[in-house]
Amino acid sequence: MSEQTGAWEGEGYKLSPEQNRVITERWEKAAAARGRLDAMMKGVQEETARSHGGRLQGLEYSLKDVDSFRRKAATAVKDKRLPVEKTARKVNDLNRYTLTFEPDSYTQGVERTYERLRESGYEPIAEKNTWQDPVYKGINTSWQHKESEEKFELQFHTPDSFEAKMENHELYEISRGKELDELAQGNDELAESYRDAANHLQNERYKKVKVPPGQERIGEQLIRDELNSRVPLEHVELIRQKEAEKRAENLAKAPAKVPEQKQAEQATLQADGLVRFETPDLRHKLTTRPTPETPRRDSEAPSIDPLPRQSRGRGPSLR
Repeated sequence: MSEQTGAWEGEGYKLSPEQNRVITERWEKAAAARGRLDAMMKGVQEETARSHGGRLQGLEYSLKDVDSFRRKAATAVKDKRLPVEKTARKVNDLNRYTLTFEPDSYTQGVERTYERLRESGYEPIAEKNTWQDPVYKGINTSWQHKESEEKFELQFHTPDSFEAKMENHELYEISRGKELDELAQGNDELAESYRDAANHLQNERYKKVKVPPGQERIGEQLIRDELNSRVPLEHVELIRQKEAEKRAENLAKAPAKVPEQKQAEQATLQADGLVRFETPDLRHKLTTRPTPETPRRDSEAPSIDPLPRQSRGRGPSLR
């Protein structure tokens, strides 16, 4: 067991020594399983690569960072009063993997992966299909071994949906964290508008992502977010700037965690990651508001026009 089980504190959250011990022990079990699970997933990739063009993405991130797990547990304690023991028991994504398939072979590739994992003694315990969601597209699954109860997360993407997801990483962090509440200074309505703005920006990067045929056969179909066409354009511009700042912040943390090649890729994303996939009429749609008698929330986003470069507060990209 790790000796680093004193009290933990980060980003305004805290764990007591005993809480940190529980979380650290759970993480160490996942760390011990990493080599075995990595090897199994490499085998899955080799088979599905031959049959359906499968590709394992981001294997270097197959173990969740221990401080990220501590922060998740501490957030649950503070915001939801959830005991760390429950967080440790319920967590599925300490070991996590991503497989990509081209759209035309995606559904068959996913189905073959299911067969392969079941042959290895695993069963799905969660299946969320969000291909119709405007803000996040893909299939997220969790798997558990029938005997050892070992668990891991497996996401299924196409190359384009994986790229969009990675480019949206900072927006996801912003919209799911406490930054929007702090930015809104306690104004719940304003915080929701900022969150809507982040949703619009994430949606823009999925606009050109092809939905794989037949994907509806897999998992539970979910639409978790809707798009509000009444978001003020200035809120979109503000969140775009916060995204750039977050990317710069993440890049500052990156040298100790990622190889030089990844940093070069991140620098490339800096040049165009904030504007890729944007369509020319989002500014028009957001500034042309519906009349008060016909407010609407759409599952399909209006398009946004890229803001002028000097207004973006551009910063380096993490991924």
